[in-house]
Amino acid sequence: MQREETSARRAVAFPLPARLLGIAGVQPLELEVTGVTDLGTHMRRILLTGASLADFTYRAGQDVMLVLGGTPDRPLSRRYSIRNVDRPTRTLELNIVTHGVQGPGAVWAANVAVGDRVEGVGPRGKVFVNPEADWHLFLGDESAAPAKLNMLEALPASTPGVAYLEVGSPRDELAHAASDAHEVKWLYRGETAAISSTLLVEAMRSAALPAGRGHVYVAGEVQVVADVQRAALARGLAPEQISPKAYWGRGKANADRGEPDS
Repeated sequence: MQREETSARRAVAFPLPARLLGIAGVQPLELEVTGVTDLGTHMRRILLTGASLADFTYRAGQDVMLVLGGTPDRPLSRRYSIRNVDRPTRTLELNIVTHGVQGPGAVWAANVAVGDRVEGVGPRGKVFVNPEADWHLFLGDESAAPAKLNMLEALPASTPGVAYLEVGSPRDELAHAASDAHEVKWLYRGETAAISSTLLVEAMRSAALPAGRGHVYVAGEVQVVADVQRAALARGLAPEQISPKAYWGRGKANADRGEPDS
């Protein structure tokens, strides 16, 4: 009875800023954490619920922006890819990389508990499945895995789709509900730093590309994304057939732990 008044933690103590509510296409989200589970060694599943999820719609590949601190004039927010939304149960699933406890997003993910409250807006993001493509190829590191799996799961069984996802080890693989007609290929970098790994570039260079006009989606560290994009262009894909998205960058705050700075 007293948790709401005394012990329930709230990420911010001010109304959502008008500039966030004014973003085209988003709706306000008032959420409460209902579950926290570690997935492998570097990922945490966070389940949230709220009345606003009853009519929440999004396109696979989009994200939500949560306000974790700051002030009404300068809110401190972080964006997290949507892993899944179950509207009947009003449940939003996020899978968040948890390397260390530096940075506000990492601190929140590492310490969040059932009953905690957080507010935000969504959906955000302009990278989603191209409905006109004949086939789809997804590439990304663990920070991109939740979105890429969600996009693969959204494909019709009749449309070819493959995801190459780079993680540290087999323990870091994520479960998925993709059709048997689609494939997830896990790439293990072991002790190699994510910023030094060439696995995704090699995958782009060697992947079998079906006939027809396809689409490639790549996300992760900014320089790795650029390298994969160049490899895709070298294979004859046109720029408009590639959707690159930098989720984090070396040399930025907490970038070595895969946390975007905005």
